[in-house]
Amino acid sequence: MADGLFCDSLYTLHDKGSAMKKFFFIDYDNTIFSHFTHCIPEDAGAALLSLQKEGHKVFLASGRGLFNEPLPALPDGFTPDGLVGANGAIVQAEGQSLWENPMEPALKKRLIDFVREQNYFLVTSSEGQFYVSSMKRYESSHFRYTEPQYPKGDEDFLELCTKPVFSFFLNEPLEIIEETRRKFPELKLFYMGDELGGADVIPVENGKIKGIERILAHYGADLSDTVAIGDSLNDLEMVKGAGIGIAMGNAMPELKKAADYVAKHIDDGGLADAISYALTHSPQKQ
Repeated sequence: MADGLFCDSLYTLHDKGSAMKKFFFIDYDNTIFSHFTHCIPEDAGAALLSLQKEGHKVFLASGRGLFNEPLPALPDGFTPDGLVGANGAIVQAEGQSLWENPMEPALKKRLIDFVREQNYFLVTSSEGQFYVSSMKRYESSHFRYTEPQYPKGDEDFLELCTKPVFSFFLNEPLEIIEETRRKFPELKLFYMGDELGGADVIPVENGKIKGIERILAHYGADLSDTVAIGDSLNDLEMVKGAGIGIAMGNAMPELKKAADYVAKHIDDGGLADAISYALTHSPQKQ
């Protein structure tokens, strides 16, 4: 991982839990990687490594595309067992592709045209390249610190009309997100909250819980075997559907309300706290 992206901590995960192995589906941004400190807390990395050492399966479940989108960092020695990327549009288990469902080209072009006409700020990755609709907006955005790759933008953004795109991020306030929802009923927009802002944008047929179900079918496992951990509204379906659903302490109020447990803030041992709870408690939903 990149230098300076791992925070120091003295926390050590203590597992008092059962011998039953679980399937963990863990969001990345503000669950593993902190946008407050622009790094992964040391205790979060230790908790992830400990989980795998004990035989649990650990999957990243993110709005990011993941398989074609560079991450700011991962803990040294940690490789996820699979992923639910782009909010369920990309699903992999142990290197095997189980599902890929990019956005329909005509819908994608309508969204790109709308954003450019309104001068809104839309970002995504495709084929390993990071794209932004406005380079000027990028220079004053948090993406300068959370994305490892310098983007292509402005007129180059139109390249996406002929490239596969699995999800977008609309970096605008809530009123613009709601306007876009009304104009595009074929899309889901998951608001990231007042502090981070913006919204993941995906087709209505996708979602993290559907990706999780595809992975469970691959292993012959059940939702009661799962733990879901996240912080935002794109995590709501999986937190409600998992055997144990956990919201981070920095999560949106709606997610905290739906969760079985609210862990500490990400920068106060939150992920390690969430994992410790999951290993010492039985599923709350059958």
